Amino acid sequence: MLSAHGDVFAPNITPPNSPENELQARLAASLSEKRLSGLPALHVVGHSFGGQVALELALLRPDLVSRLTLLCTRDTPFPAFAATADAVAAGAVDVDSSLQRWFGPDEINRNGHAVRYARRALGDAPRASWASALRAIATFDCSDRTPSISCPVTVIAAEHDAVSDVVAMEAMHRRLARSTFVVLPHAWHMSIFCEPGRLHALLQNRSA
Repeated sequence: MLSAHGDVFAPNITPPNSPENELQARLAASLSEKRLSGLPALHVVGHSFGGQVALELALLRPDLVSRLTLLCTRDTPFPAFAATADAVAAGAVDVDSSLQRWFGPDEINRNGHAVRYARRALGDAPRASWASALRAIATFDCSDRTPSISCPVTVIAAEHDAVSDVVAMEAMHRRLARSTFVVLPHAWHMSIFCEPGRLHALLQNRSA
């Protein structure tokens, strides 16, 4: 989250087995404390599951949010993740398959910082928490409430993202009253984290 003063906050709001509507309540409480100390409403940035938390925060406490940037996320369910969640909970974890869904072949071959971090995080992730997040994404749906979000929103999709796909994200963009829609060509779910300069430009609402 970015403040008007250029400060960046990255609160840890992910306890095990918590759905988005619990996480956004924790986030709202944390941000309310910062507002009491004189900080303005924030530019809230969310990627994937975090984007769904950001949506719920904007719906619950619009006074805390000056603008949203939603990266590779959706406001509708992705039911196929229910079966994936069951497999993860049972211990059937395929790290390489996840990486191939998140990054392009060239990015994986280069094995840059973002890919190495993702591989390490997947290897260390508590299986129960991972499965819980997948189940939440499988059923999450705030599409009937999305039109009530009134702050400016930048919706950023990746051309080759198979879950937060371009069609679903463009539909979400059209439900938002003040939305800008960007499609990153030749990009996968986490490709943008391989290009920090480009990501910074997008967060500053500049072309990259």
